[in-house]
Amino acid sequence: MQIEDIIYDAAVLKMGVCLERFLQDHPNVTQSDDVPSMIDEICKGDDKARRWMHKIWDERKKVAHPLDEQTDAVFNFKRFQKIRQIGLELDKRLKQKGGDHTGMSEIMISSSLPYDMGNAGDLLKHGALATFVDWFLEYEKKRIRYADPFGGRPWGYIFKDETRSRMEKLSSLLPVIQHAQPRWRENGKYYGSSHVVRNIAEAKDGDAVVFASDKDKLARSDLEASGIDPIKDHHPDNGFGVLDKKHDERFDLVLLDPFADLLLNEFGYRRETPTAHFESISKLVERDQRICVMLFVLDMKDKSIHRQYAQQRNKYSGLSFCLRCPKMKRGTGVDGEAGYDMEVLLISKRFAEKSDSVSKLNSRLRELRRSLDEILPSRGRIEFRSPDWLDRSLTARGT
Repeated sequence: MQIEDIIYDAAVLKMGVCLERFLQDHPNVTQSDDVPSMIDEICKGDDKARRWMHKIWDERKKVAHPLDEQTDAVFNFKRFQKIRQIGLELDKRLKQKGGDHTGMSEIMISSSLPYDMGNAGDLLKHGALATFVDWFLEYEKKRIRYADPFGGRPWGYIFKDETRSRMEKLSSLLPVIQHAQPRWRENGKYYGSSHVVRNIAEAKDGDAVVFASDKDKLARSDLEASGIDPIKDHHPDNGFGVLDKKHDERFDLVLLDPFADLLLNEFGYRRETPTAHFESISKLVERDQRICVMLFVLDMKDKSIHRQYAQQRNKYSGLSFCLRCPKMKRGTGVDGEAGYDMEVLLISKRFAEKSDSVSKLNSRLRELRRSLDEILPSRGRIEFRSPDWLDRSLTARGT
């Protein structure tokens, strides 16, 4: 048997386990003659999937296939994207029949990721995101409107011991991480940004209206299947289009996490002309003085690009918080966290206000910085910058 056949069969089997879960929970559907005919219709043109699904149906009480690293990795293969489409269609049809779903929305199959979810960059980004949302719901409003045009996977699973160790330490130091990543010890699930916002709001008895997108079609369908709304009037191939004027009144927070491409494209390294994304950020912040733009940057420190980025970043020194984590030491065993410095910028006109609430956010971000410094094996200390007025105030007090 070819390895592709083994992977294919394992993928269909995993889909079948989700069907099994649904059937066990809904005996009225298991007694229906509709399920075999639904399988035939859904798997039309894919005889192998149809045979497997009927076998699972016939022997469903014998099926046992616990989630583990090997089976989850199956869904990183683009070759089997159609498997998921079959599964989502089954999910939709059974929901119509029984009022629930098969659990296919828990199987995320976006293109293979070049990093482990829960890596150092994720902990920096999601730590800052959780800290901001927690602060916003406590000091600003009980309802937050959030947009993530580079949404990626709704969640993944923690498989690396190093990642689990970091999560243990960070959770013990910062309770907000437990709110952002609930029950991760039991189910190993690591949530992406959109669900971090929703999880925090639920823990704070607040309300989160979350919109997300991604240029990858399957990532978008994964987000929607997990309960996240698509960004309206937004073309997914242009994530930065969310900064346009037609969007700015909708959101309190916009996260821009375009992975590794931002600085390379912005300063003309890959294009003949700069992309002017920083100019778009600046215009949005000027238009709406209450909105916050959170930017996640991987800085490979090409001298020319780094210099231009530093110039742009410094333009926001009066109205931004910045957390910068140096490169990780070699040999952490966590994929995708070597070779660059990682930085989070939080930019908003509200941060220029000399208010008690902004001071509270400053304190919480500093605590995040201290906690990350303890747990991340970076090559240096994490840098932290506050808005100018806060830096001057702290300097005057000698802290």
